[in-house]
Amino acid sequence: MKKTIAIIALVSTGWANAEALDGSRILEQEAQRAQELQRLQHQAEVLKQRAEITRYLEEIKKNGGDVSDLELGGLNMPAQSRAVPAPVAMPSAASVSAPKEQPTLPKLLHIEQNRAAFATSEGTLYARVGSTLPGGYTVVSLNMKDGARLQKNGKHYDIDVAW
Repeated sequence: MKKTIAIIALVSTGWANAEALDGSRILEQEAQRAQELQRLQHQAEVLKQRAEITRYLEEIKKNGGDVSDLELGGLNMPAQSRAVPAPVAMPSAASVSAPKEQPTLPKLLHIEQNRAAFATSEGTLYARVGSTLPGGYTVVSLNMKDGARLQKNGKHYDIDVAW
């Protein structure tokens, strides 16, 4: 009798483990689907914003306005980037008077799980958080919703996914 109970317990434990493994696979698949949905929703929002800006620019041009001085070349480029200054000490007078060259940021092509593909001067590269890209940019964070945050010389640069 004890042997029968022990066999039944072992068999039922095996079924429970198999069900737990199936459950974890299902949860993993659902998490991946949720990440993909989040990425697609972010991309759709970016497209809506760009379409709205384009519409406003066309309306300004139609009414005789000049938008050439707005430096909106980023609308036609695949990725918009915006510099986010990190808190630093005030620059000296010498550094303020010298014209600074705008850095050439890598373009974020896509993010998959814990790495991202960047188009750089050296071609397409895959990087993780903590990696250094050509030009001295360090990957600070990767997020399906917000894109990538890079850091160089104390400044942070947020980059959206390129289209």
